[in-house]
Amino acid sequence: MSKGFVSTMRKGFQMTFKNGLTASVQWGAGNYCDNHLPADFDFSFSKDASSDTAEIAVWDQFGEWLDPQDFLDEATNSDGMVAGYLTPAQVVKFLSAVEAYPNQK
Repeated sequence: MSKGFVSTMRKGFQMTFKNGLTASVQWGAGNYCDNHLPADFDFSFSKDASSDTAEIAVWDQFGEWLDPQDFLDEATNSDGMVAGYLTPAQVVKFLSAVEAYPNQK
């Protein structure tokens, strides 16, 4: 089983819950957030990043990606694998919904 918390290149994190789902929250260069297109077009930076919005994703213990929209109560910019430009309040609701999802094991 994955660790509960994983840092992702200083631009976000992943959390794996007891129900087997992993939620990802990202706000770095190239992610669907305020930093989507960095001014210098350097998508490889690993310096500290900050943003007012974030990108989210969720997958199960088998690596099957789930539609993040299924974990939100309002429509977002989602392509079925990731949803972007979420506010902190929306991210908190998303994480709570992923954690509360029925056990997948």
